[in-house]
Amino acid sequence: MSQTQLIDDISAVLRRHGDAAMRGDEPLEAVARTWIDAGFDDAEEVEAWLLARCFTADGALMLERAGITAEQASILTNAGTTNDEDTIGHKLTHGNLSPDEARRIITSRFWNT
Repeated sequence: MSQTQLIDDISAVLRRHGDAAMRGDEPLEAVARTWIDAGFDDAEEVEAWLLARCFTADGALMLERAGITAEQASILTNAGTTNDEDTIGHKLTHGNLSPDEARRIITSRFWNT
């Protein structure tokens, strides 16, 4: 797949996820390139992270490096510094949940399913 096609595919995914994924006035192609530069070279993978409410490539990369998959990041929780229900990924990337708390939730879910 060409770089241009990849940028177009990721841009389409970002557009479907709205303002949070598109980052305001920044050109959509530039946002798509941040995902590619972070090593996310598959539009489906970007989609998985966006579905987990990880709206930046840096946030998704941080979670991936911590050993958390997009599927795990999409688990809903009330844990953390806010009582609202949101995904592990969103809470972690916004500092509302610690990595240790996230791992505990993920492990608990694994053993209880």
